[in-house]
Amino acid sequence: MKKYRRARYARFRPWGRGYAGKRYTGRHRRRGGLVMRLWRIRWLTMLGLLAAALAVGLCSLRLAAGSYGEAMFQSYFAHPATVWLNLVPPVLLIFFLWFLLRRAWLAVLLGGGLVTLLSVADHFKLLFRDDPLTAADLGLAAEGINMAGHYLTAISGEVILAIAAAAAAVLLMAAICRARPARTWKGCTVGGALCLALLSGMTWLFCAGGPYTAAAWNTWTQNEEDINQWSATQVYLSKGFVYPFLHSLPDAAERKPDGYREEDAAALLAEYPDADIPADQRVNVVSIMLEGFNDLTQYADIELRTDKKSPYKPYHDLEKVSYTGRLITNIFAAGTVDTERGHVTGMTDFGNLRHNIWSYARYFGDQGYITDGSHPSNDWFYNRKNINRYLGFDDYYFLENHYAAINDGEVAMDDVLLPEIYDLLVRDMETGSPVFSFNVTYQNHGPYPIGWLRYGEYVPKDVYSEDSYYILNNYLGGVEKTGQQLVKLKKKLEKLDEPVVLMVYGDHNPWLGDGNSVYEELGVDFDLDTKEGFENYYGTRYLIWANDAAKEALGFDFEGEGPDLSPAFLMAHFFDLCGWDGPSLTQVTRPLLDAGLTVASSHGVYLYRGQMVDALPESLQADWKNYVDLCYYLRNEISFDD
Repeated sequence: MKKYRRARYARFRPWGRGYAGKRYTGRHRRRGGLVMRLWRIRWLTMLGLLAAALAVGLCSLRLAAGSYGEAMFQSYFAHPATVWLNLVPPVLLIFFLWFLLRRAWLAVLLGGGLVTLLSVADHFKLLFRDDPLTAADLGLAAEGINMAGHYLTAISGEVILAIAAAAAAVLLMAAICRARPARTWKGCTVGGALCLALLSGMTWLFCAGGPYTAAAWNTWTQNEEDINQWSATQVYLSKGFVYPFLHSLPDAAERKPDGYREEDAAALLAEYPDADIPADQRVNVVSIMLEGFNDLTQYADIELRTDKKSPYKPYHDLEKVSYTGRLITNIFAAGTVDTERGHVTGMTDFGNLRHNIWSYARYFGDQGYITDGSHPSNDWFYNRKNINRYLGFDDYYFLENHYAAINDGEVAMDDVLLPEIYDLLVRDMETGSPVFSFNVTYQNHGPYPIGWLRYGEYVPKDVYSEDSYYILNNYLGGVEKTGQQLVKLKKKLEKLDEPVVLMVYGDHNPWLGDGNSVYEELGVDFDLDTKEGFENYYGTRYLIWANDAAKEALGFDFEGEGPDLSPAFLMAHFFDLCGWDGPSLTQVTRPLLDAGLTVASSHGVYLYRGQMVDALPESLQADWKNYVDLCYYLRNEISFDD
């Protein structure tokens, strides 16, 4: 029995007896002993796996730097958390695969290959679209394949290095490091489970939400010295690739609404097909979202210099001949795109916008309209360059592709932007097609200077604190300039024979001092538990003006006071004023508006029949479900061609 056991287990002793209990001869040792000993040293294989994983991770970091190159790559090492959060996941992944597959070379091939493939894809996406690869993009395989031909023509040294490093690691593992992770499946299972638990726990703790996720993203990996903090793309790449990619996982798959059924949403869409705009009513529509613009005189008594007219006079003059109301946004002092994209999509929830979706721009395009617009700042700001294409605009004019050339390379203020909006509109109308022009201004973007006056003095110095004096004067000066340009635009549009409707609204309240210090000095009520405080905090203004040709075509004078509205409902209300049935989403939104639901805030607050409520009545539940389900269906279940 003892002899049998020795013979059976001798194979596990590479320097002892052979399979039959025989000792290795000198011939055996000369022929393969050294290689076999290296193959079987577990700690050497583990060291090789660690080195391979770190090499893959470092190459990923180098690719993540994109066009920022060596400077950005070096900056990662000034933030230990960035390095740790980018290198540890590949290490844990490769070790998990080693325990699972029991082959070191295969673990590196699959784990290292996956990290390298995603890193290269991110590199090319940044190169071609200035847009990083996120988890939500993994469903866009067809788009990636279509772009593959372009990628092959732009292979850089960093890409070659990353691929070569991964391939070399696989070959070295296959040639030298071939030890199994454990002698039994039980050992492999325990080791694999431990690696998977650590990887999952790390992802959950630092990427899935909660205080540690916020601390890791906002503090530990903050790396903004060489980037613009307002660029989502630059913030992403400033943190490497592996870590921000894992951070994007929670947003990869949009959660379906409760009780959602695709077939029911499809039937709803079929029940309410898009209705055409009558040919004789296809007026030109110019929509302008004003950055940081609000009429503070709604809720604050601003003491002006006695020799100064109100800086709001031009805007108030325009309101007197327009249809006006209050827009209840979801944001305060920042987050412009929430209002912007709610307005364009008509959706209170418009998803992550990583692919083509339905929007009013697409509807107008289907109706034969030219769809374009302007934002005179950088195209990467809030990723508008890509997302405006996903929303279906034919063209969009930014600093890089238009305004730099006409404004000496500088971001255009309203004295340049609004005249250019008019010129572009006239140029488009000369084609004979109606126009939907959607524009976002930059003037009045905070913060506002402290210590010097940009436009002059509107409020006296002895009434407010020193900081508030400068902030308020500089804000009000910009407001007056915007109002003056709007009045000038209105006068030009009045002279046109072509019908034009002008829609103007503010994106959010302005920043007025840290801790809302200026608002406090003005005595503004921001108590969010009351209707007045809620509307003051989130409310801006909207107006809709039409020239005589548009009034005649639509049979409406566009004057008077409208209801409080969510940005997502503004366009549907406009279609009602025009008498158009509109697209499917407008038709499904209409019962909500008719019933008195005019505001649906993302904060769980509704304005229903003029009252602030935190739950909808039973009578509206079915209509609300139809709206939510159709929004989800239009975002996720229908493919739209570019």
